[in-house]
Amino acid sequence: MFTVTYGSREDAVKASGWVLRLHEKVRGVYPGPDGSPIPYAANDPDLLRWVHLAFTDAFLGAHEVWGKPIPGGPDAYVRDWATAGRLMGVDGPPETRAELHDQLRSYLGILRHDERVADVVKFLRRPPLAAPLRPTYPLLFNGAVASLPDDLRDLLHLSAPRGPLVPATGALLAVTGRLLGTPPGAEQAALRRLARLEREADDAEDTAA
Repeated sequence: MFTVTYGSREDAVKASGWVLRLHEKVRGVYPGPDGSPIPYAANDPDLLRWVHLAFTDAFLGAHEVWGKPIPGGPDAYVRDWATAGRLMGVDGPPETRAELHDQLRSYLGILRHDERVADVVKFLRRPPLAAPLRPTYPLLFNGAVASLPDDLRDLLHLSAPRGPLVPATGALLAVTGRLLGTPPGAEQAALRRLARLEREADDAEDTAA
């Protein structure tokens, strides 16, 4: 994801291919609603689509709650992230927020809450972190829960966080963002590359003129 976000097109293609090859080893069965075993593989088209939709919705939702305005708006982000979906073999990924909403909600008849989901949520709520990270982690967990749409939060049996969450979580994310963005960070490298490509394109247009 880091490479697809900040890397070159060539690097993004290589990284996506590497993940797809890893997926070939991820196969198994899970119990269906009636308890009968259902086979699955990580590269199943429906599972690839679900992961893409979940990622896109999670990133977009978190940024809309905690981040700055998105250049071009939410549709521009969904459209850009569709490129990542296509690299992972997702056919017809959504390119607008409305399409994202519709495709994601088409899974609501399939998704269900069971003991395995409850176990994952329990782990995410209190993971075995190093001691220095434990005091601030609840802010990140509650911040993530706050960014979920109501119907998906209800599906996970989670309640909307209360209290002074917004300023505290916002401050923590701002500090983390500054640490991650300190040069020579990947974001700065990507921005410099984009600026260089724009200059090269302008030079090419001037030469052609």
